[in-house]
Amino acid sequence: MYTREYVEQMDGTHFPGKTFQDCVLAPIFDTQKNYYAKPFIQISKAHAVMLFEQNIITKHEAKEILSGLKKIDLMDMSDRQYDPSYEDMFFMIEHELENLIGKDTAGRLHIARSRNDIDICEFRMVLREKVLEVMEALNIFRQVLLSLAKENIETIMPAYTHTQPAQPTTLAHYILAYQDSLERDFDRLVHLYNTINQSPLGAAAITTTGFPINRQRTAELLGFDGLVENSYDGIAGCDYLTECASALMIMNTSLSRFMKDTLDFCTKEFNVFYLSDPYVQVSSIMPQKRNPSSLEQTRPAISKAIAESKCVFDILHNTPFGDIVDTEEQLQPHLYDSIKYTIRALKMLSSVFTTLDVNKKLLLERAHEGFITATELADILVRDKGLSFRHSHRITSTIVKYMVKHEKKAKDITPQIIADISEEILGKPIDLEVDEIEKALDPVNFVYVRTITGGPAPIETERMLEKRLESLNNNQQLYNKFIDKLKSSDEKLQETVATVIS
Repeated sequence: MYTREYVEQMDGTHFPGKTFQDCVLAPIFDTQKNYYAKPFIQISKAHAVMLFEQNIITKHEAKEILSGLKKIDLMDMSDRQYDPSYEDMFFMIEHELENLIGKDTAGRLHIARSRNDIDICEFRMVLREKVLEVMEALNIFRQVLLSLAKENIETIMPAYTHTQPAQPTTLAHYILAYQDSLERDFDRLVHLYNTINQSPLGAAAITTTGFPINRQRTAELLGFDGLVENSYDGIAGCDYLTECASALMIMNTSLSRFMKDTLDFCTKEFNVFYLSDPYVQVSSIMPQKRNPSSLEQTRPAISKAIAESKCVFDILHNTPFGDIVDTEEQLQPHLYDSIKYTIRALKMLSSVFTTLDVNKKLLLERAHEGFITATELADILVRDKGLSFRHSHRITSTIVKYMVKHEKKAKDITPQIIADISEEILGKPIDLEVDEIEKALDPVNFVYVRTITGGPAPIETERMLEKRLESLNNNQQLYNKFIDKLKSSDEKLQETVATVIS
């Protein structure tokens, strides 16, 4: 029975209680050692350099602190277990530093800083790296789709509205449409990266410090683009987390819709995409089966990515605007998991779409079915015969109903049928030649005449494709710029540390 006496006997009467240790502190320590040990050392090095440059600590003290941090940096934290002697990883590393250089000197490292601004800085440093990983995987998938579009500029297929065949288009036109949503996803990730890559260091607990620190200097040494200027915002603001969750949910929602189409196209009934052997599984009993398991396994990964991001909003809503544990180690991994599932999905789709085969012949046959060129027949009655679109729409609709009723196809429409129905509706016959009707009902012609900006005509699709390739190249250069800056700032930090030590 849970009585006070029982709990005190089980947990003890001093910090940390065993339940607190097992259910909270130990799991948090595991998160800290897995993700934040290295960033913590980097932050400490930058802070020590800045304290020395601002004459807040002596050169000897800086040299001792930085030498100790370098030794700790070489330690393997992966096998460390939570030690109740220390509240968390921060105090464990501080104790290691004290053992190396003495308690008094080690204690000077904590001048003008707090676990608050350190933690937020760690979170931002880890998250920016993970966002860059998403950018990389996303750009690879975009390249795959653009290559597929280039191969299928003249692959005529039905476009669908309300899940029904609507009008002829091309596979390239369809693929480019989805690629454009991915390009907007990349733009959102760039904005997100710029939001994340602002330094909170110097906010200390929440109101900065009375010491003459240089916040810009630590930001520079750690590769940040600037500061979260208001110190209260630096600690309390968590919209960088919800912005990340939003960008991931938007991307994965679009991915899930594309996945729905893709799996449909892989069915025997659609028979549009044929997956390469490495990405299908056989049945344990039915030897003819080619199950698209790679895509089926990817679909729940996308759902998990959405769920993990949504969890961020569920945790943060209705929390105080201040220093709260809700935003800390128990929340951050939800975003990391969302990113992990997102990258898995992008990598899987990149491989599948690089190697799949397209049934171009069948797509063209489908484009001849279902009267999906009827819009062009109506347009010809407007352009060439001077009818209003409402009259031409009514005539064409009546023609289609007549053909369906008599179990005839679009190719069976004759000049006489058009003349009879138009006379019934208008009181006078409309005469169209056989070649005019054939041209109007030809899905290839349907596509080729749609040269309006953004249309499926090959000449317009080629223009869009060229523009998208240029955009992808620019996006890749921007990604490389982010990577290079982080690498350069890390090298600069190490050089500066070496200079101080020497």
